[in-house]
Amino acid sequence: MQQSFYFYANPYQPRSEEAARALLCSLEKRGAAIFSLPWLAEKGVGRAADESSLPQAIRAMIAFGGDGTLLRAAPIAARHHLPLLGIHTGTVGFLMQGMAEDADALADMLVQDAYPLKKQPMLEVRWDQQRCLALNDVSLTRGEHPGVVETTVLADGEMVFRAHGDGAIISTPLGATAYSLASGGPIVRPDTRCLLAVPVCARELLLRPVILPLDARITLLASGHERRRLQLAIDGQILFPIQKETKIEISLAREQALLIAPRPDTFFQTLRAKQKLWNSEEQE
Repeated sequence: MQQSFYFYANPYQPRSEEAARALLCSLEKRGAAIFSLPWLAEKGVGRAADESSLPQAIRAMIAFGGDGTLLRAAPIAARHHLPLLGIHTGTVGFLMQGMAEDADALADMLVQDAYPLKKQPMLEVRWDQQRCLALNDVSLTRGEHPGVVETTVLADGEMVFRAHGDGAIISTPLGATAYSLASGGPIVRPDTRCLLAVPVCARELLLRPVILPLDARITLLASGHERRRLQLAIDGQILFPIQKETKIEISLAREQALLIAPRPDTFFQTLRAKQKLWNSEEQE
C-alpha cells in the first residue's frame, strides 16, 4: 500500500509553503502520496483533504509553522491517532522538532517509520456541552474586561485557590514553558506526570502556582456577563467568550499527542538554546 502523509501549514508564515513544497518533492521521490489543507492543495502542494475526515491510509501528519501551528494541529492528529511532526518555519518554535532544510533526511525517516515518538498527555476541556482538547494549557482570563475577575480552581472537589486578578491557567508539563512560565509558573520537564494551576496577576500576595497530579479532575469557576466577558483560551489558539456563570471541567484526555522527535536534543538543551533567542533583541 502506498504511504500517505497529511500536510498542515500556517498560511501566514511565508516559509511554510516553501518548506511544504520541499518535503513534498522528497516524499514523492520515495513513492509517498501527500494530502494537505485545501489552501496548500490550491497551490499545487498535495491533494486536498478536509481535516475532519482524513483518508485512513495516512501514516503521519506534518505541521509547518511555529508552535501555534503545532498546537492547532495536535488535536486533529490525536483524534486520528496520527504521529505529528512539526517543521519549524516560524520564530522561536520551541515545540518544533524538524528543520525545513532537512527535507531529504526527514523524508527518509518518515517513509521508513524510523523515528522516536514522544507521547504527551492532553487535556479534555468540557463546558456548556462543548468539548476541546488542549496540549499546552487552558486559561480563563479577563479577556477584554479591564477590571479584576475572581477565578476559583478546584481539584477533585477541593478548592485549590480563589484568585482575584487576571484569571488562572491549567497547564500540562509540556505547556509549562509557555503562558504558565510567563505568569510565574515553574519550569517542568515534559515527562513529569503533573498539572500546574497558576494564578495570573493575582492581588493575593502569597498565592503561588500549585502542582497537582496528572489525573486530577480540575474545575474552573468564574462568573462572566454581558458587561464583563471573560475569555476561555485553549492552547492560546481557540478563544471562547464566557458571559455567564460557567463551570469548566478539565481532566486527562483519553487521546495522546504522538510527537515525532527526530533530534536528539534534550529538554534543557533546547530550553537554553531558545532562551538565547528569546532574550536577543533580534529574532529570526
